[in-house]
This record gives sequence, C-alpha cells and structure tokens, in this order.
Amino acid sequence: MSTTAQIAPGRRCGTLWPVSTLDAIFIGAEYEENLSSRTMASVARHEGFSSGILGFNTDRETPIVLASILEARPALVGLSMAFQHRALEFLRLADALRNEGYDGHIVVGGHFPTATASEVIRRHSCVDTVISFDGERPLAMLLARLDAPARWAEVPALTFRDASGDVRSTPPEPVPRDLDSLPLPIRDDPLTPHMGQPFTTLCGSRGCYGNCSFCAINSYHRGRPGPRLRFRTPESIAREMASLYHEKGARIFCFHDDTFFLPNKGRMRARMDELADRLDALGVTGRFALVAKARPDALDPGLLAHLRERIGLMRLYIGVENFSRAGLEHLNRRVDREQVDLSLSSCATSGVYGCYNLLIFEPDARLEDMDENLAGMRKFSSIPVNFCRAEAYNGTALHTMLQKQGRLRGNYLASDYDIADSRMEMLFRIVYQAFKDRNFASDALANLNMSLGYELQLLLHFCEPDPDLSEAEAETNAMMKRINENSLERLTEAVEFVRKGHWKDPRGCMDFTVELAQKVNFQGAELHTQVLDLRRHLQDLSMRLLSAEPSGETSSQQAAMKES
Repeated sequence: MSTTAQIAPGRRCGTLWPVSTLDAIFIGAEYEENLSSRTMASVARHEGFSSGILGFNTDRETPIVLASILEARPALVGLSMAFQHRALEFLRLADALRNEGYDGHIVVGGHFPTATASEVIRRHSCVDTVISFDGERPLAMLLARLDAPARWAEVPALTFRDASGDVRSTPPEPVPRDLDSLPLPIRDDPLTPHMGQPFTTLCGSRGCYGNCSFCAINSYHRGRPGPRLRFRTPESIAREMASLYHEKGARIFCFHDDTFFLPNKGRMRARMDELADRLDALGVTGRFALVAKARPDALDPGLLAHLRERIGLMRLYIGVENFSRAGLEHLNRRVDREQVDLSLSSCATSGVYGCYNLLIFEPDARLEDMDENLAGMRKFSSIPVNFCRAEAYNGTALHTMLQKQGRLRGNYLASDYDIADSRMEMLFRIVYQAFKDRNFASDALANLNMSLGYELQLLLHFCEPDPDLSEAEAETNAMMKRINENSLERLTEAVEFVRKGHWKDPRGCMDFTVELAQKVNFQGAELHTQVLDLRRHLQDLSMRLLSAEPSGETSSQQAAMKES
C-alpha cells in the first residue's frame, strides 16, 4: 500500500512518475501545486490506499492523462473541478476514460460540482459520485465503501444514483472546525522555481468573511452548518512551513487562502507575530517570501510594513473589483472607495508588490460608473491591473438574482446575461472583442504585466542592492506603467465612442471595434515583445545575483537555480 506517484520533475502536465498500479489517482490543474487534488491524495494515503496525482492544465493533455490512467488502472479517479469554465473539459475527460474502457469509480469535487451536483450526476453517466464542500471525511468514507454502493448513503455530502437509477444527495455534515487535524497535501515532486527560489503553496484558513454577490467561494462555504471562515493555528502553519523550508528548500510560500487577512488589523498583527516567533523557533531564519490575497478593508500601510518585516510579505493580490461606488454596492463588496484607495496606496508605501482585478462590467453597471473606474485606474497606473466582466457562476447570489429577474441565459455549464444599461452592454461587447487577446489569452499581456512586477519584486526581496538591479527596477516600473496607460487610453477611447452615441450605428460600431482591436493588438504585440525581453533580462540578473548570494542554500535551491 506504500506505492506513490507524482508529476514528473519539471512538468505540470499529465504524467505519473513512476507509473504503477495505484488505488486512487486525483486529477486537477497544476499550474501551481493543486492543493485540492494533493490533499485528497493525502487523505487516501492516510486511509491506507496508494495514491498519486496528475496535472490536467488543458484539454490538449487528455491523451497523456488517459494513457497514464489506463496503465495505472486505479480503483478510483478523482477530478478536482474548481472552475466552471473548465468543467466541460473535465467531464469530457471522464467520458473519454469510459470510452477507453476504464471501469473504476469516478468521483468529482470542487466549487462547480458542489453547486451543480444533481445536474452532473443526472446528465453525465460517466461520473459515479459527486462530493460537495470539504472532501476529506466524505472521501475517506467513500473509499471504505467503494465496492458497496448500498452504503453510499452513509457518506455525507455525496450525490449519486441509487439502485433504481434515481439521483440522491446526502446532507452535509457541519464544517470541520479543527483544520490542524486534517492531512497536509502530498508533495512528492520537486518544487517549481520562481527566479531560482523554490515555490510552494499552502492554506492557513478556509472561507472568507466577505459576502460578495459574484463569488463562488462565498456560496461554497455558506452551504452547510458552521462558521464560513475557519483558521489553522499559527503553530500548525509554522510546522508545515518549516518542513517545506528545511526538507524541500521552499523559499516562496504562496498562501491560497480565500483571504489571508483578518478583518481586525490588531488580531491579524498578533496572529502573524505568533507565526513569526514559531518560525524562528523552528529554525526558519533565512530569507523567505510570502504571497497572499486580501480584501481592501483589511489593509493599511502600518500593517503591511510590519508584515513585510516580520513574515516576509512580498506580494498581495487585492480584491478591488470596482472603483465605482455604485459598482461596489452592486457586487455587495461592503467596502468603500476610500478603503480601496488606501489598500493600493498601502502597498506602494510599504514596499509590498500589489496587483488587482476589476469587474467593471456587471449586471447593473452604468456608463457613468466608468468615470470612477477610469479615474481609479489612472490614479494607480503604476500597479498592474486586468479588467473583465462579473460572471454569474452557479450557486452565487448574482446567478440567483439574474435567474429570478429572467435575465439569465445558458445552462449549468455556462451562463450569460445582458447588462441592463444598453450603453454599457455595447461597451462590454466592444471591449471584449478588442481586448480578448490582451486580457484573456493564456499569455495575455495584462497577466504578463503582473508576472513582470512579481519577478522584479522577487529579485528586490532576495538580492542585495546592486546597480544593475536598480536600473532594471526603474525599467520594469516604467514598462508596467506604460502597459497600464496604453490599456487605459484604449479603454477610454471605447467609453467616449459609446458616450457620444455612435454605437447606435451598427456599421459604424463594427468599424470602430475592428479599428480599436487593431490598435490594441498591434500596440500590444510590441509591448509583449518588450516584456519578454525584460523578463529575460531579469532572469539573467537572478542567475548572477542569486548565485553569488552566500545564503547557505540547500541542494533543492541549487537545483532550482539550474532549472530556472
């Protein structure tokens, strides 16, 4: 029962290494370590079942995943389906497994199937069961009853077909409050290097204190009895970090908490001070970095500066979502514009690298709201940003509202709606066509811009001062600002076109959209090339500066430098 499997070193795609007969294999996206599939694999091992993981980042990897599953022939395959936009890819993978003769048990879990469990079972015969909400205890119980379908009704939060073919769902148990007692994710494979520094992911909490209308996380954690925000103790987090630091060489710790910060700044400071003290006691005394997410209302410059000093806080993804007061209200953000501005300025003054996203298109957005959003983007033009529409995900308050209003189109796999303000709806259509490559492609310039700033911040965090680094810092900051301002200029152009009423002429609107898309794409291609050149330069700097650091690096770090 001790057989293990993992992703081949240096890969984030579907290869088991080594391939062998396993009891359970868990499949999920592995752009970064997938904590969901890795935790479920850990649960299986704790229950005495051999287990492994497979990365499945795009449907192009389907043949590799199929071959690995068919060779290993596990009794159970688990699919980690967090994102609705990829649900069909995972369901097609399950279909392909059946078509290729796999006759084991297929169970799915995650945010999307939790909200659509009955639909998934009813419409997809390839799937045997759906586990909703936190999966640790239900999976352990299912594994013990895998060959006894008559006992599946004993498993909490499970949706399945009974002996007569009817869809049944068992009620969920209250949320597990003691997160310290849950198994930690498996980490058989080497850590991926970011600028030569081994990178890993972990969670210190589950849930969020927010109540945003568009957020699937909120609905996920509200669906059963118990608190919707739970925490691991600083002692437990410190032990995991110390293990990763000493045994795996980890130096960048990315917290995938839905929100890393407490709403009470004093309690947050005390919690992080305890974490810092425990890390120090466990010998985590070298330089390391923390990456996390936060709501704007949890931040101020004093707190960020303190956390940067005490726990190496280096990067924050801030849930801004909207600069418009009306937009913040529509999305039920429960933050005000002043808090949004303070959160972004706090990053700048404290030396913590921040980036954010805007949901400027939402069901009740008005064209007048764009003035505040454009002004906010202009005020913080040095901070990387992406912008898009608030999607109506299954189970969210936004989805429910649009459904009740008769504005929702589509099905459980994908939904759509029109913005109530026809001017704003037309603006969205123009912007989507013009910016779809810049904002939404796999190598989108907006996302590369965020990565560029992150890589610079890694060098500033881990390297000693150097004239070449100072020059690269100025060049990188100028590049990030140039990209933001270019996007802002093109977005403003679209707003003014709609404001003047030109969108009412179909032919003129089509011509304008094509012309705008050409500007965005041609200018974006030039900026894209410059970003890649600059990232190569930063990579070269990391090789020179970090390899010269007398930091007592581990063999894992040395290997990471070579791989990077």
